[in-house]
Amino acid sequence: DGQLERAGRSGSAYQPFGPGTTARYEDGLWVTVSFPERQDDGAYSLTVTFKNGTDEELLLGEKSLSDTLEVEPDESGQDYAAGSYVDWLNWDESASALAPPLPEDEERTVPVRLKPDRKGVPVTV
Repeated sequence: DGQLERAGRSGSAYQPFGPGTTARYEDGLWVTVSFPERQDDGAYSLTVTFKNGTDEELLLGEKSLSDTLEVEPDESGQDYAAGSYVDWLNWDESASALAPPLPEDEERTVPVRLKPDRKGVPVTV
């Protein structure tokens, strides 16, 4: 949890950031979601980078992956896309990347690989 440092979009479900945007929280945590890249099999790959600019070690995956990183088949702030879903193909790999503590002044990039059930389904990370 933390408060974003800048005004404007909040990075919340109702005011999302776009791909390639970095959020900096008052405590010094930086979070960047990359632009997605479409794969030949119809899946999309992207990364989420956490940079620890706080003055202590961070436990990103301490409680559960969904407390830190979530994937939903919808536009941010909307109900789930009617009858749609998105398959998180590398959930275990993402959870493993978040599990170890993130030391002060270090960063960790978490790979995310997704496949919507049909073309045109919006996805929120």
